[in-house]
Parts: sequence; structure tokens; C-alpha cells
Amino acid sequence: MTLTELQGLYARSDLVEAVVEPSIQEGGWIVEFRHRRGGFVPLTDGAGSEQCYQDIDTASERAFEVGFHQVRIADNF
Repeated sequence: MTLTELQGLYARSDLVEAVVEPSIQEGGWIVEFRHRRGGFVPLTDGAGSEQCYQDIDTASERAFEVGFHQVRIADNF
């Protein structure tokens, strides 16, 4: 979902958690949001491609733009 779509879900309290985790495909970081009904919703561009960021800080900023004040960092270490 795009940033704007995710902001709408957050405003309706449909998103309960923001998670930044490593991207397998590109070696960067992705942002996903846990939906209150279960499952995760990834941040994508307008074409539906998952957004990948080079660092944790930039990925976290996208979660803050959605509305979250806290982000969980998931890693494979």
C-alpha cells in the first residue's frame, strides 16, 4: 500500500505496529505494518512494488510519516 493509503488505515486505527526489517531482494530495509485483523501490509509505491531503503533511519522515517511514534526493528542477527 502507498504511504497515503497507509495513513488512512492508521487514522482508522486499522494498523497496530510498524516494523522495519531487512529486505531479502535488495539488501536494504523494508517497512511493514501489522493490521489489527492480522497479517502485514507492506509499504509500496504506486505500482505496487515494495519500497526498499538503504538504511534503518530512512525506513523508520516512512513509518513515522504514516503516524507511528515507535517502530520495531526486526533483524536476522
